[in-house]
Amino acid sequence: MVSPASFVRLLLCGSLMSALCLAQDSVYLGSIGGRVTDQTGAVIQGAQVIARQTETNVTVTGTTDGAGRFRFSYQRLGPYEVRVAYAGFATVTQAVTLTVGSAFEMSFALVVAGVDTVTVDAKAVLETARTQIAGTIPHSEIQNLPLNGRSFLDVALLLPGVSPTNTGSNQLFVETSAVPGQGISVGSQRNFSNSFIVDGLSANDDAAGLSGFYGLDVVSELQVVTSGGQAEFGRALGGYLNVVTKSGTNALHGDLYGYFRSGHWNAANALSNTVLPLTQAHYGASLGGPVRMDRTFFFMNFEQRMLNQSGLITIAPANLVAINARLDAVGYQGPRLATGLYSNPVHYWNYLGKLDHQLNKNDMLTVRYSAYRVNARNQRGAGGLSAASAAQDLDNTDQTIAASNIWAISPRLVNETRGQFTRSDLQAPPSDAVGPSISIAGVATFGRLSSSPLGRKNRLFEVVDNLSHQAGSHTWKVGVNFLYNDDQIFFPRTLRGSYSFSSLANFLSGTYNNQGFGQTFGDPTVKQTNPNVGFYAQDEWKLHPRLTLNLGVRYDLQWLKTISTDTNNISPRAGFAWTPLASRKVVIRGSYGLFYDRVPLRAVANALLSAGNTTDVARINQVTVSLSPGQVGAPVFPNILNTGSLQPGVLFNFSTMQSNLQNAYSEQGSLEIERQIGNKATISIGYEHLRGLHLLVTQNQNVPTCAVVAANNGCRPNPAYGNNSRYSSLADSHYDGLHVSYSQRPSRWGSFRISYTYSKALNNVGEFFFSQPIDHFNIWRDYARSDDDQRHRLAFDGNIHSSTARPKTVMQWLTYGFTLSTMLQYYSPLPFNITTGVNTVQGTAARPTSNGVFINRNAGVGYDFINLNMRVSRALQLNERVRTEILAEAFNSLNHTNGLTRNGVFGTGAYPLAPSSAFGQMTAVQDPRTLQLALRIGF
Repeated sequence: MVSPASFVRLLLCGSLMSALCLAQDSVYLGSIGGRVTDQTGAVIQGAQVIARQTETNVTVTGTTDGAGRFRFSYQRLGPYEVRVAYAGFATVTQAVTLTVGSAFEMSFALVVAGVDTVTVDAKAVLETARTQIAGTIPHSEIQNLPLNGRSFLDVALLLPGVSPTNTGSNQLFVETSAVPGQGISVGSQRNFSNSFIVDGLSANDDAAGLSGFYGLDVVSELQVVTSGGQAEFGRALGGYLNVVTKSGTNALHGDLYGYFRSGHWNAANALSNTVLPLTQAHYGASLGGPVRMDRTFFFMNFEQRMLNQSGLITIAPANLVAINARLDAVGYQGPRLATGLYSNPVHYWNYLGKLDHQLNKNDMLTVRYSAYRVNARNQRGAGGLSAASAAQDLDNTDQTIAASNIWAISPRLVNETRGQFTRSDLQAPPSDAVGPSISIAGVATFGRLSSSPLGRKNRLFEVVDNLSHQAGSHTWKVGVNFLYNDDQIFFPRTLRGSYSFSSLANFLSGTYNNQGFGQTFGDPTVKQTNPNVGFYAQDEWKLHPRLTLNLGVRYDLQWLKTISTDTNNISPRAGFAWTPLASRKVVIRGSYGLFYDRVPLRAVANALLSAGNTTDVARINQVTVSLSPGQVGAPVFPNILNTGSLQPGVLFNFSTMQSNLQNAYSEQGSLEIERQIGNKATISIGYEHLRGLHLLVTQNQNVPTCAVVAANNGCRPNPAYGNNSRYSSLADSHYDGLHVSYSQRPSRWGSFRISYTYSKALNNVGEFFFSQPIDHFNIWRDYARSDDDQRHRLAFDGNIHSSTARPKTVMQWLTYGFTLSTMLQYYSPLPFNITTGVNTVQGTAARPTSNGVFINRNAGVGYDFINLNMRVSRALQLNERVRTEILAEAFNSLNHTNGLTRNGVFGTGAYPLAPSSAFGQMTAVQDPRTLQLALRIGF
C-alpha cells in the first residue's frame, strides 16, 4: 500500500519525468559510477554492486545493466568501500572517497573464482566524469590551515581563479552584509555575481551578498566551481561556492577549542609604528555521533568570537586641527574629528544542529537548524582617511531551518527534495546621527554615513526538487527550484545633507564642489517581493567507457517590481570529460555554456525608494537635491535644507530602473588537463574564458549640456528635474585566465596544494553596480582594467608532521605528534581610480585629463600582497579516547607591509607632472604580524 506521502512524491516525480530529455551529479553530494567486465574485457550484466559508507555503515545496492554499468547518485560524502560480486568470479572491492559534487567512474575487472576477495589498494583520485573546472578542499586540509579569523570564505582563496574583491576599503563588513570580509571574486567578477550554496540550498542574501556565517568546525568540505557549472547551477554568472556541513557518524566524536590573542604579542602597525590594542577569545564546541547505530546520526556546533580591537585613522594632524577649527567657527553640530586609534569591536556567535535519519534502506531525511548573531561597532566607513563619525554599527541575526530528503524509488530512479526558510534582521545605525556628511577629497571624510542602508529585513523561502534516472549509457536529470525573497530596506541616504569639497582650502572657505551639496527627501523604507523559479534538464552520456558528454539546458525567471520580466534566459551548456589512457591516469575536460545572473535587490530597492521605472514627478517617492555654490537655493556650509525652504528652480534627482532590464549573463568556456601522479597526487593545467554581457551599471539619463555652474539645472534635456540615475543592463566584461595546480593528498608525512593563476580582466563598470561612468553617453570610455584584475596569483598551503604512532621510547615521545602548517599567498597589485577631487558637470568624480582627454579608469596601481601564515602544533594522546592539541599560529609571519588603500586624489595640476602632495600615499594597511595561541581537546 502506498502511503499519502509516497503518493505525493510519486505524483511529483511523474510530472518531472514527463519533462525528461537531457545529469551529472548533485550540487552538494557525490556519485559513484562504473563498469564491470571480466578479464577479457567482456561486460558482465547482473553483477551485484554494494557501496558502503564506512563511517556510517549505510549501504546502497544495485546491479549492472546490459553494458556492465552501475551508478549510485546522491550519496553522502566520505569514504566508501565498493564491492562487486558475480557468480563464478572472485569478489572485488575498491575504496573511494566522495567529495562535494564529485563524479567518480570506477572500473572493475573480475577474475575467475579461486580466491574469496580481491582488494584493489589504489583509490580513485581523478574525477573522470566531471566536466566542470572546480577545486575542492576537504576537511582534513581545512582543519590544518592557519586562517586569520577562521572564515570559510578565506579557504576559497587557495583555489585558482578565486581572489578577494577590490572594494578599496578597510572595513570588516562591506555594504549591507553581516558576514565578515570583503567578498570573493571568481573570474574577476563582482561578489554579487557568485552563488553561495550550503548543503545544496541558497546562502545568498540577494540584497547583501551572503546570508549567515558558518565556522570552520562545521564545514565538511568546500568546493568552488569556477567554470562550466552543470545545469543544476543557476542565478549567477560567475562562480559557485559550495559548502557541505558535517554530519554525525557511528563513532561519537567531540571537540572543545579556544583561540586566544593579545595585542602585546603583535608587531607594530606600519603607519602608526605602534602596537594597536587587541584581545580575542574565540572558542567553541562540537559533538557528533549516532542516535541509533547505522541509521540515525546527529551533529552540533556552537562557536563564539569576542574580538576587541582598534582601528587606525590616518588623517594628518595639521589637517585635523584646521578642520576642527573650521567646524567650531561655523557651529557644526556633529562630533569633532580625531586621528589615531578608534574602537571597533566585533562580537558574534553561530550555532548549527543537524540530524540525519535513514527512514529505510531507500529513504534518507536530513534536518538542519543554524543561527548567527553579530554585534559590532564602527565597522563600516571608518579607518584610513575616514573619521569614526563616518562609521556605522552593526546588529544582525540570521536564522535558517532546512531539510532534505533522498528517496531511491528504484535502483535507477532517485528523487531528491530540499527546502529552507531563512530569516535575517539587520540594523546598522550611524555613529553620527546629526551630520551632515562631509568629504574633503584626499584629506578626510566624516559626519553621518549616507552611502549604506541603516536597516534590512529579509525572509527567504526555497524549495528544490531533482529527479535522476539511469538508462543505459545515459543518466538523465531534471529539476525545479523555487526561491522567494520578501525584503524590506531602510535607507534614508543624505537625509541630514552631504557636502563634498575638492581640497582643504575650499573646505576652509566654504566653497564646495559643483553639485557638491546633496540632501534626500521622502520615504526611506521600501518593501519588495522577489519570486524566482528555475528549471533544468541534463544528460550525462557515457558515449564511450572513457568519454563522458554532459549536455544540459537551464531556464530562469526572476520577477521584480516595476521591471518587465526578462523571459529569454535560456542557458544551454555542454561539457566533456575524456580519459585518453586505459589506466585512467589522465582526464581532459572542457565546457561551454551560458550563465544568467540575478538582479541584486539592493539596486531595485534604490530605484523603488525613488521612482521605480517612471519619471512621472507625481509618482516619485524619494528625491535628492544636488546644488552648487551660488546656485539659487544653495545652502551655506554646514546648513541643510528643509522641505519648505526649496527655492523655485531647485530641481531634484532620483533613481530609476530600466523598464526592460535584462538579466546579465556570461559566456563561459574552459579546457583543463589533469593527470594523476602516483596514488595521491594530481597536477592540472587549465584555461578559462568568461565574457560578461548586460552587466548592471548606473547611467544618468539627464546630463547637463552646459558647464556653467549656475545653469546646471537649466540646460538638461528635460529641465523639469535634475539627474535621473537609471540602473541599466549596458556594461560588459572580459576575463581570460590560465592556471596550473598541483595537489598532494594526505600521506604518511603530510600534504600540500599549490596553484598559480595568470589572468587579465577588462570591463567598463566598477565593482559596485551604482558606480557611474565618466561619460554617460559612451560608457566604453571606461573600458579598462577591472577593479578585480590581478594578473598573478600564487597560493600554497601544506603541512608536514612527525610520527603519529603511540610512542614507546623517550625519543619517540619527544618527537611524535608535531605538525608544521603553512599558507602562503602572493597577489599582484590591484588597480585604483585616479581622480582630481572635483566633480564633472553631472556631479560625478572627475579624472585628470591628458591632452584634453580623461585618463583611463583604474590607471593607478595599488600594492602587491604577500602573506605567510604559519602554525606549529602538537597533538598528545592522553588515553585511548581523549586527544589534546596545542597550537601556536603567526599570521603575516614575515611582517610584510601589505598596503590596502592609496590616496587616489591627484588634484587639479597638469597630469602626470603636478600631483598633489598627498597623492599615492598609503592611507590604510592590513594587519601586521599577529600571533595566536590555541588549545583543542577532542575525543
